[in-house]
Amino acid sequence: MTPRFTNFPTLRRAYETLIPLPVRIRLHNRLFTRHAARWEKIRDSPQSLITDVSPGVKMKLYGDSQLCEMLHFGNFEAETQGFFDAFLRPGDTFLDIGANVGFFTLAAARRVGPGGHVHAFEPCSKTFDRLLENVRLNGLRNVTCHRLALSHEDAQAQLNMVNGGFDAWNSLGTPYMGETAGSETVTTVRLDTFARQHGLVAGRCVVKIDVEGWESQVLLGGREFLSSADGPVMCVEFTEEAAQLAGSSCRALYQALEKLGFGIFSVGPCAAEIQPYPLPEPFPNLNLLAAKDLAAIRARLAEVQPC
Repeated sequence: MTPRFTNFPTLRRAYETLIPLPVRIRLHNRLFTRHAARWEKIRDSPQSLITDVSPGVKMKLYGDSQLCEMLHFGNFEAETQGFFDAFLRPGDTFLDIGANVGFFTLAAARRVGPGGHVHAFEPCSKTFDRLLENVRLNGLRNVTCHRLALSHEDAQAQLNMVNGGFDAWNSLGTPYMGETAGSETVTTVRLDTFARQHGLVAGRCVVKIDVEGWESQVLLGGREFLSSADGPVMCVEFTEEAAQLAGSSCRALYQALEKLGFGIFSVGPCAAEIQPYPLPEPFPNLNLLAAKDLAAIRARLAEVQPC
């Protein structure tokens, strides 16, 4: 593994220029061995450790969570992470729909600063408590955590829980990872309802939607908010099996975004590498960018140093 500061292009270039390759290889191997040993001490248990996941951001990670293990070893959804790091600005509002233990919540809170705000949504009670712990651990005052699920109606629903460390795949649909181990009653809210209650302005929001197949229902509940001409910039997860188990499909999700006026784009290893993403067949599992003004996104990204 590489030092986490190399996630930042300027630091990575300096690191690769100043440190000879053989020295870097030895360093990486040593870091990985030490990192792996720390994780083995808590693997498959509710115990936790604290890890620096990016500059200025630390997390309490739990040995009984597959997602926490991925976060511990780094490079989790690197393209999505790189885009948010490059795009978010002080004063922005970030909606983390499907926050889990808070990786994107914490990173976004640092980027938007005290003048911005992050709304993190996590319906599972156990995971929600862990999200709160991580927000407190980082001393963040610009984050509000909501134990809510975004959906197509303001109601109550059953969240299907998954065992075996696959808590990140809990779903209002049928989970496609792990074995279902009961359910939990959760409150659902429409994005339109939430936006009105909190005075959100669509054009000032950046949104991440990762809800294990329930993405289409989130869009249904946010048609008014999302239909505005200056709609939010969104990163949406597309997972075919999860979508089908929730009664939808990636094709349907893609087309629903188009009907709301969004263009669909891929993001490369460099955040500035944004390209139109035509509807594929079959649909791979990936995160895609949904936006109404690509030129504005590129102009904002041009303000930072390219990769």
